[in-house]
Amino acid sequence: MKLSELKFGRYPPAVIAYPETPINTAIIGMKDHGVRHAPIIDPQNKFLRGMVSAKDLVNFLGGGLKKRIIDEKYGGDAYKALTEEPVYSIKYDPPFVYLHDTLATVVTTMMERDIGALPVLDEENHVVGIISEKHIANLFAETNMMIKVREVMSSPVITHSPLDPLIEGMKTMISNDIRRLVLVKENRLEGIVTIKDVIRYFAQNDTQEKLRKGLYREVIRTPLQYLSKKEVIYIDPEADVGEALKKMRQHRIGALPVLEEENLVGIITERDLLIKVPKISGVEVFVNVAEKQIVAGRVFL
Repeated sequence: MKLSELKFGRYPPAVIAYPETPINTAIIGMKDHGVRHAPIIDPQNKFLRGMVSAKDLVNFLGGGLKKRIIDEKYGGDAYKALTEEPVYSIKYDPPFVYLHDTLATVVTTMMERDIGALPVLDEENHVVGIISEKHIANLFAETNMMIKVREVMSSPVITHSPLDPLIEGMKTMISNDIRRLVLVKENRLEGIVTIKDVIRYFAQNDTQEKLRKGLYREVIRTPLQYLSKKEVIYIDPEADVGEALKKMRQHRIGALPVLEEENLVGIITERDLLIKVPKISGVEVFVNVAEKQIVAGRVFL
């Protein structure tokens, strides 16, 4: 079934940027709409010129090599860089799909390119929408998959202390290509910080005012616990992946720490559903066209 018939994704994208859009505008737009990606389009012909993600923004803000733009071009003035540097300078060139493509094409493209979102183009190559891994995860049926969380979780988990400074967490996200930091104190789960939390923090008014006053170093030294979600929803490693999916939907989150007898042993994410489940021996995945669902489950051991 074609994307135009399935009608899933977001049309148009919640946030769209132009090549000359200031980076700060993209940050605030992502915060306001709760998204992690913004297609960059040509203002004249609406053609795709690139994409900017929350990871690109965190990289620029100090997590990675793109911080050099702030240091070398703006003399370390983060606020000036945020409000003057065009988003095009930190973009990447994303793969994309067309409205006439099938769901299988979307999933295959995401798996092969290990990417979390794809712009959707019409027949005239205009950007008309965007599909994220969350949109695809939401298509999975909440059934007992006969797959244990332990089989698809990531382990060991990269963790931080709640008191570690934000800049260290940002660097961890970029260097390890992850979007979530689990906070642990004395072997106890204390919270979780997502890349969206980082974007929200930089976009909020008091942080923006600190940056305007030149207090960038104070901002990036903020303890991670200040940004973290205090109530963390978790799951047991012996639970079925279908139960994990149900919990994620109930709480509108994209990942669950995995605890065994109060010990952190892993983390399971929406991407694990997309990338790892189809690769497990004995598991079959098929699209129920009538119900517009993806059904996955173990059919033999």
